Amino acid sequence: MPRISEYTYFARSYELTKRKQITLIPIKKKAMDNIFPIVVPNKWVSGVGSSVVCLFSKTSNDIVCPHFWELKAWTGCPFSCSYCYLQGTFRGAERKKPRMKDKDKIARFLREFLCWADSVGLKTLLNAGEVADSLAVPDYVRRFLKIALPILDRHPDHKILFLTKGGTKHIKVLEEIPSDMRDRFVISFSINPRAVAKRYEHGAADSLDRIEAARMVAEMGFEVRIRIDPIIPVEGWILHYTKLVDDLLDKIEPSRITIGSLRALKKTIKFSRDNSWLEYIRMFPEKTSWGLRIRRELRVRMFAIIIEALKSRGYNKHIALCKEPYEVWLELHRMGLLDHPGKTAIWENVMCNCKL
Repeated sequence: MPRISEYTYFARSYELTKRKQITLIPIKKKAMDNIFPIVVPNKWVSGVGSSVVCLFSKTSNDIVCPHFWELKAWTGCPFSCSYCYLQGTFRGAERKKPRMKDKDKIARFLREFLCWADSVGLKTLLNAGEVADSLAVPDYVRRFLKIALPILDRHPDHKILFLTKGGTKHIKVLEEIPSDMRDRFVISFSINPRAVAKRYEHGAADSLDRIEAARMVAEMGFEVRIRIDPIIPVEGWILHYTKLVDDLLDKIEPSRITIGSLRALKKTIKFSRDNSWLEYIRMFPEKTSWGLRIRRELRVRMFAIIIEALKSRGYNKHIALCKEPYEVWLELHRMGLLDHPGKTAIWENVMCNCKL
């Protein structure tokens, strides 16, 4: 394997602090091309350097997924979602069990990363839900907050994203975050209709309980985002997903909504205990560089119906797709349902769950 010497993070103008912006060079000199390349040292590259904080840049150029920052202070998930990619990531259910890393290592790498980001004038959102359910083990969150809050207080340009399928009992730990620090956290809930959750999301909170938790978290002063992912075309799916939109928007208006579909990666298929979810892919599979998918025509239809349902309810904030091929984005853009994602591999117009 060739040695990776460096990666580039394409920062958007709002991700830069004014005091450092003059030291960065835009890709083009036009005002509209306000993307700034920042060289990322090996230490902060996934698979090369730090095992706690790193740049996620794994997707190929044909998959719309802007690079983002991972926080891996703890890993794994106690829930047993049939389709979960963590089964493949950790090569089996046993290794998927939650584990927290050494507190001194967490503190050191978090502090060093934020110092580096400050030195290049970069504001960051650290995603603590890429290799874990962020709130499924509240004791881990509690221990992490004791480490992170003093560090975050000294680095005011950075935030942390918690992503969860947890519910009202899992969010109580967030009350321990001081009210004047709650704007430093984004809480995102992954939600499917009850018919889908009951069949495929074993151990996770009931869908309506997740929505209630999202409402409560918003009242506590946190920014709330929603993922409807993965959409699964169970019998009656149109009714189930349009009702989910109604149930959701009756309680809360998320700052952004990201939608995704089933992604059958090779390792996920190999290590999944329950492969019943693959029935939706095997009949007419589409092979992509990020796994097998439900046939494209049906995916586009599912995305379109959900986006139209959101817009019909007056939702006018950011909507994005998760790790979908460029052609799918383009088709929905032509339909007037999504913004154009932007330049290949940069995707500067995509305001999805993992971006600041």
